[in-house]
Amino acid sequence: MKTAIIGAGAMGCLYGAYLSRSNQVIMIDSYAPQTESIARDGITVAETDGTEKVFKENISACLSGCCKEKVDLVIVFVKSTNTDAALSENQSLFGEDTIVLTLQNGAGNDRKVSKYVPEKNVLVGTSKHNAVNLGNGKTRHGGSGLTVVGSKAHCMEKAEKIAALFCESGIETETSEDIQRIIWSKLFVNLSINAFTAITQTPIGYLAQNPHAWDFARRLIYEAVDVAEADGTYFDRREVLETVKKVCLDDAHGYSSMYQDRKRRVKTEIDAINGAIVEQAKLYGVPTPCNALIVDLVHAIEGTYGFAE
Repeated sequence: MKTAIIGAGAMGCLYGAYLSRSNQVIMIDSYAPQTESIARDGITVAETDGTEKVFKENISACLSGCCKEKVDLVIVFVKSTNTDAALSENQSLFGEDTIVLTLQNGAGNDRKVSKYVPEKNVLVGTSKHNAVNLGNGKTRHGGSGLTVVGSKAHCMEKAEKIAALFCESGIETETSEDIQRIIWSKLFVNLSINAFTAITQTPIGYLAQNPHAWDFARRLIYEAVDVAEADGTYFDRREVLETVKKVCLDDAHGYSSMYQDRKRRVKTEIDAINGAIVEQAKLYGVPTPCNALIVDLVHAIEGTYGFAE
């Protein structure tokens, strides 16, 4: 299957490398040095056991907006703040039957995708993989986990097709008909792990190891569970906490995407993660003071980027 991945960062490169085992993959990014490195040298994946593998066969790369060929599958990995711009620039990728899968952080990305392709062709997914962008087409694979895909338009045959494709490429994948639960479950993980590690600049595992940190996460998660319930999706608080803790332990030495954003001094996705909780809460009158505080704090940190270190 001819596949284009928009966003050749850590996760985009990881999925692109694995999918290239049995598919033609086009890596697309707005950062020229990254696409040039991939086009020349392929993608290098550094695994947790210390091994490295170069994936070069079946992989090409080009700058955003420059690829004019139609593809069968588009996977969106850009930051949620860049979704509209990335899709607008790359509309030439979309044919009548092109499936577009968003594996991005945050909420609402599927609605943005639906502006460019029919909703029946839009899939939403979550990934429990963790990866760090090392630059020049190299990514460090910090932790593995399940990928789940589904369709709000109930086009499960397309979700099943992509799940099978992923599994053939070594990416463990399942489908789910309850896509709202997928989105909320991913938000619970991201709104606690991403925000905390960005603020404290710590590995993912520290959140579960320090009692003060874990209390911080619990407050954020409980607020989000209340919002999810007001929106019609019900969760057991203890089960949600255990799920987040398992992610922390499984990816203990990994670094979240928001942590990486802060280290690179670039704008984070806080508005699409904790900010999405705060905005949704306003519709139902649910108080979310902890999440609102975190949004302000992360934006305040972004405001320091102009100062010399």
